Amino acid sequence: MASRLAARARQVAALAIALLLAGLCLLSVDSRFAGTSAAEAALQARELERWLLWLTIGTVVALLVVALWGKRVDGIFEKALARVARVTDRTVAWGADLLFLIAALVLSRYLFAGNPHHVDSIAQLFQGRIFLSGGLTAPAPERFEFFGATHLLVSAGRWFSQYPPGHPALLAVGLGLGAPWLINPVFAAATAVLVFAVGRQMLGPAEARLALVLLVISPFALFMSASFMNHVTTLFFLTLALYAALRATEGERQLRWSAALGLALSAAATIRPLDAAAWALVLGVWLLLRRGWRPAAVAGAVCLLGLVPLLAYNGLTTGNPLRFGYSLLWGPGHGLGFHTDPWGQPFTPLKSLALTALDFRRLNVGLFAWPFPSVIVLALALALAGSDRRLNRFWPPVAALLLAVPLAYFFYWHRDGYLGPRFLYPSLVPAVLLTAAGICSLDARLGRWRPALRLMLAAGLASALAMELPARTGYLSGLEPELKFHPEVLARDAGIRQGIVFVKTGWGNRLVARLWGWGISAPEVERTYRVVDGCRLQGALDRADSAAAAGVDSAVVRDTLRVQLAVWRGLGLPVVRGLLPDASVRVDTTVALDRRCAAEVRADASGFTHYGPLVWRNDPGLRHGVIYSRMLEPQRNRELLASYPGWDSFLYAPQSRERGTRPQLRRLDPRQWEAPAAESDKRGSP
Repeated sequence: MASRLAARARQVAALAIALLLAGLCLLSVDSRFAGTSAAEAALQARELERWLLWLTIGTVVALLVVALWGKRVDGIFEKALARVARVTDRTVAWGADLLFLIAALVLSRYLFAGNPHHVDSIAQLFQGRIFLSGGLTAPAPERFEFFGATHLLVSAGRWFSQYPPGHPALLAVGLGLGAPWLINPVFAAATAVLVFAVGRQMLGPAEARLALVLLVISPFALFMSASFMNHVTTLFFLTLALYAALRATEGERQLRWSAALGLALSAAATIRPLDAAAWALVLGVWLLLRRGWRPAAVAGAVCLLGLVPLLAYNGLTTGNPLRFGYSLLWGPGHGLGFHTDPWGQPFTPLKSLALTALDFRRLNVGLFAWPFPSVIVLALALALAGSDRRLNRFWPPVAALLLAVPLAYFFYWHRDGYLGPRFLYPSLVPAVLLTAAGICSLDARLGRWRPALRLMLAAGLASALAMELPARTGYLSGLEPELKFHPEVLARDAGIRQGIVFVKTGWGNRLVARLWGWGISAPEVERTYRVVDGCRLQGALDRADSAAAAGVDSAVVRDTLRVQLAVWRGLGLPVVRGLLPDASVRVDTTVALDRRCAAEVRADASGFTHYGPLVWRNDPGLRHGVIYSRMLEPQRNRELLASYPGWDSFLYAPQSRERGTRPQLRRLDPRQWEAPAAESDKRGSP
């Protein structure tokens, strides 16, 4: 009776999870809560229409074909599968892995030109440069406004990135080899090997092969693996932890594999601590229930020991072993829980539900790029798993791993859809394992209608490889062309070995940098920039500079500036964006631009580029080689040059505002700089 009740409970739980996944993927997401763009909402609507059309026509055609020629079609599939079965597991695993590695490397060069395209990656690559120079931090620049970038912080006269050290340390290896873009493809390929090993140990050879194929063709996996994002290296260590946990629960040498589990989890924690904590809870409970307290205690002890370097790093950089750089830079609003986020927006359970649903909808679209919802088969797998004796032992922990990270991030305020729902990336491995198990289980149950399933899957695979994957690759390759440039090549070709390269950035970037230079905290800068028009900010900063030049104590000037910014944030000013050459700058449409601000707009009209993608190319100490600096006002630029006596100066800027225009590098004559037109700011008072 007890065993029957337990089996029934597992069936109900599996069905409930399947319904939960389906509900999240179909839940209508209000853009007010999830922040979806009109373009993304329209894309999701088109995807839904395409899925419904394809499923309707595809199902009818597949059933008709089976009704007329079912045995013949089934025979064709059986012969093809028999030929594949004759290929050894080693050949399949290493062949698919090599294909995955080559695809990720090619995409890395084609989509990203070997450059980081996300602010997170840029900051971590800069930290890798610091590690390569032999330190944990570097001396902070005296003029942070010239060199600061998003997610870099200054503490106790040192600067470093906000991120844990694991991924930057791996990128440092790539920097040392002269090819940091190699790191993620290599770790992604290693993850594919582990997925095959886990699938074979947990499910069987057929499921393992299918899971490997699903991973290799997944656009989500391919695009992320080609990037610099730390989710990729995290997933390797999490998958290694899953393999170690499986060996500890199923095989011999339990304590050794338990220790390996602890080490893998601690390695993942040095990259993405929340992801590692979510998986550690699931794998730890699984090990405890399967093998008792001793292996679980060994895994826990080794994991805690493996966290010592991370805690030491925190202590040496932030001053507290338990405080991460995120909290030091952004304050308590960055932490877990429902509160006002660092950008000044309320984070509520309703908003979190919308963000979670949006993540799963993105996963539904990007997981396999089939012409039908990817989560359909995943949900079917869970629905069938509860009554499949072969899967009874393994589906609960795999399903728990699928949901562990989304549940953890339910209490985290930020999401984005960069290359897919990146915060759900750890769920990719349990997703492909469950999908493979579901396909094999469904295939075994359908009897004479089995060819219909196979036809649908074959057509979906052909559509993904022939149409969707190339289309999405082409779309991504056209995004952000300005981030694909290599100024270091221009400098090398010009024979420049040492010099200051002033980068012409947009007005908004200069305003933010000057606020940083005055010591305004990252949350204050972000909240201010989102609601205050650029001309008010320009006037406030000019007055602050004038007061400092007149001898007013800098702390007094900074406090006065902070008070003024706080007043403006509370006014609810009528500002809009998208009207100026730098579309990020807000404009108060009720007041005309003064001459000072108009000069800034004219400067942008001739073209500008980004500074952030260049900062990681600098020597962290800013004393050797080619140093890339943000270009500010002429007098400030002269002051910066004075701290580099004898150095030549150069300008890095595009010649027009046309998107994708390649910036040029040319020598500067500082004597030709002229001070911009000045005018007293008439927006100084609220």
